[in-house]
Amino acid sequence: MKKNDVDKNLIIIGVITDKHGIKGLVKVKWYTETISNLEAYNPITLSNKKQLNLKVKSKSKGVAICELENVNDANLAESLKGEKIYAKRTRFPILKKDEFYHVDLIGCEVKTLEEKKIGRVTAVHDFGAGPILEIGKELILFNDNNFPNVDIRKKIIFM
Repeated sequence: MKKNDVDKNLIIIGVITDKHGIKGLVKVKWYTETISNLEAYNPITLSNKKQLNLKVKSKSKGVAICELENVNDANLAESLKGEKIYAKRTRFPILKKDEFYHVDLIGCEVKTLEEKKIGRVTAVHDFGAGPILEIGKELILFNDNNFPNVDIRKKIIFM
C-alpha cells in the first residue's frame, strides 16, 4: 500500500483490476478483512473522486466481482481499471492502543532508540505473514521486536 494521495480522511480498501463481462461489472482486489466488508463502507470514493455505491456479486480467482452504481457497460468498466477504492476513515472502528492503520504508518520517520535517523516508511506490504514496512530499499517486518515504540501523532517509529 502506497501513500494515499486522495485525502487524509480516506483509507484505501481495494483497487479495480479489470472489467468483468459486458454488463459493466468490475474485478476488485480487496484489502478489507473479508470480501463482504467492501459493501460495508458504501458509499465508496474512487481515486478519480467519484462517489458511488458498490455491490459484491461474486468472488472469482481471488478477486471480487462487483457492480458499481451507474456503471452499466463494458467500456465504462474498462476505463476504471486501476482506480483505487477508498472508504471514509470515520466508518472504521477506533483502534486500541498500539494498533495502527497501515496508511498511518506511511510517511513516518524511522529512528533508532538513540535518535539516529534511518529513513521514512514509503509503503506497507502484507503478504500474509504480517505487515512489512518499506524503509528506503529495506523491507522490515513490523512487530514489537523490530519497532518497540511507535508515536503516530508525531509520525515517528523507533527501532
